[in-house]
Amino acid sequence: MDGLDRTRGVRLRRSAVAALALSGMLAGCGLGEPKQTYEQAYEAMRPDAMAAMKEAWPGVEMEKDSADLEECGGLDMSADKNASKIEQSATYRGEVPAEDRRSIEELARAVGERLLERGWRNGSATRSPGKGDLEFAENMPGQVLLDMEKPGVHGWVAVEASVDSPKRHSVSLNLVTECLRNPEWKKY
Repeated sequence: MDGLDRTRGVRLRRSAVAALALSGMLAGCGLGEPKQTYEQAYEAMRPDAMAAMKEAWPGVEMEKDSADLEECGGLDMSADKNASKIEQSATYRGEVPAEDRRSIEELARAVGERLLERGWRNGSATRSPGKGDLEFAENMPGQVLLDMEKPGVHGWVAVEASVDSPKRHSVSLNLVTECLRNPEWKKY
């Protein structure tokens, strides 16, 4: 074996290691990913969010508007996603009674304040982190959005209040997990 053959072998090994590392990154190989499942994250947020919503908006009939499980596993760069990871969300919507004269800002803050009392914080690591007092992620004419996160939980709650007409406001609460491990996914 001469020097040229040894150099070629080293290059081949380096290429193989680089290809393996790249495929691991593209596949989202699990390095540094949370151990929390999408179900655990959702169930860690739901009781606080539901209680805060009921306390902050008494008299508002909230209905579950949607509930989704979105497959988000597989290659990060691929459009083909599988169920190895799931993002779970649920949205609750309601109309504020006409006798409730609070502004949309006050309606959203009421839920945020109750979540703060339960140890939550304003903003989200993956969204718009707030500092100090409750800070709206969006504050447009006729609509406000407040993001809240629970420390140690990979997900967030989005509280929205909007003006439907001068005397009618609507509110919604959306619970969303990050793209997290699905414990039911087949392991081979």
